[in-house]
Amino acid sequence: MTKTIGLALGGGAARGIAHIPLLEAIDELGVKPTKMAGTSIGALVGAAYASGLSGRDIREHCCSVLGNRMEAAKRLFRHEEGSVFDLVNFSFRRPTQVDGLHLTKLAMPPGVVENIEDTKIDFAVTATDFYKREEITIRKGNLKRAVAASIAIPGVIEAPEINGRFVIDGAMTNPVPFDHVCDGVDITIGIDVTGAQKEQDGKRPGYTDLALGVSQIMQYSITRLHLEKHKPDIYFVPPIDEFRAFDFFKVREILDAGDKVKEQFKRDLDALL
Repeated sequence: MTKTIGLALGGGAARGIAHIPLLEAIDELGVKPTKMAGTSIGALVGAAYASGLSGRDIREHCCSVLGNRMEAAKRLFRHEEGSVFDLVNFSFRRPTQVDGLHLTKLAMPPGVVENIEDTKIDFAVTATDFYKREEITIRKGNLKRAVAASIAIPGVIEAPEINGRFVIDGAMTNPVPFDHVCDGVDITIGIDVTGAQKEQDGKRPGYTDLALGVSQIMQYSITRLHLEKHKPDIYFVPPIDEFRAFDFFKVREILDAGDKVKEQFKRDLDALL
């Protein structure tokens, strides 16, 4: 009898591109997860995979969008879902932020379903309720709105409201949401792309790296607490520490980092299968 798999894809901004080779590894083993959960970049990549796209499809789309800066700029100005003028919320009363919903629409590949209930793999998106200081799990409704909520980095990316709730990045409360996929499956997998800051020849980190590094420390601590309660059968951490959160145009280098551990991941999963 084929064993069932629960797969959780964690948050880590550009480092989450390393999820893609591991999805390809699952495809190459000829299996599919029974259920999935994703947060932040893991929600975006997971939404495409749960909709029925293959890991290879997602890689090709990612490279076509991010592999060339000029092509990326053209996409921003003439995408059917909106343009760069829809992407940025200009305001004199508050800081300028990226509109999370338009960003999600620009980033998503063709073939992603409209609603979460329509995904081919049972899928959950996690976000964080800012005022209640708690994780929320989104299992129905518009998929792109849910993903836009999950990727909302405070002060940088603005999220749409979800059921009247003001939400931010899901990784703030659950960086690798494997606890949402462990019930009723034989094998639980968590992919952690949080990353860590690397020392640079004694140089002190700049403001952006310092702010992001603090967030990484908090997320690391949260994940350790979750692992104490329930450890997945496979908890995999690709070698992505050298990449910064917004290194999206290093798409091929990040994919290469995932490719380097792809065979090890396949061996680990095949042994359990």
